[in-house]
Amino acid sequence: MYVPKLYAVNDAEEVHAFLKAHPFGTVVTHDGQKPHATHVPLRFHAEDGHVWFTTHVARNNPQWQTIEDQTVLLIVQGPDAYVSASWYGHEDVSTWNYQAVHLYGQATILSSAELETDLAGLLQDHERERENAIVWEELSEPVQRQKHGVVGFRIDIDEIQAAFKLSQNRNDEDYERIVSELEQAGCPLADVMREHKK
Repeated sequence: MYVPKLYAVNDAEEVHAFLKAHPFGTVVTHDGQKPHATHVPLRFHAEDGHVWFTTHVARNNPQWQTIEDQTVLLIVQGPDAYVSASWYGHEDVSTWNYQAVHLYGQATILSSAELETDLAGLLQDHERERENAIVWEELSEPVQRQKHGVVGFRIDIDEIQAAFKLSQNRNDEDYERIVSELEQAGCPLADVMREHKK
């Protein structure tokens, strides 16, 4: 990913916080003929400076059959927004603000037991605060058997590229006007920009 220095995010804690807050991404691979991309739920893991993700795809999805043979690209995006040049205090071009992280790594297929553990963890991640939480251990056997319809894998990350393009090149007056306009439009990127400016 092309990342201009002004928008590059090199602080590991900031990038990790972003990845934890956005547990959905796109896995991109190549089968030798064309690229393949699948949108997947993600579980972020980090230990001793090493980062990896676990996820799964449908067994009928052919992407998993070659995923161990190559470098995998994982894309995680945050909110984005069109920024009109009419919001600036001077003539200039309109643009687009966004948050995006590209991660490169090697994938390993999970065993059946590892997949079950990961599916249970995925439910725990998203259900534990719910009043009537769904937990793996309480699912019926026919429902649990649906795990055979998916293939789980782990992606060990070798390289991370992060770009948060949030109008860093604008003066304070223009920046505040952009945030205000995005707030009026109900765009979640406004909150991101306010927090980033602190």
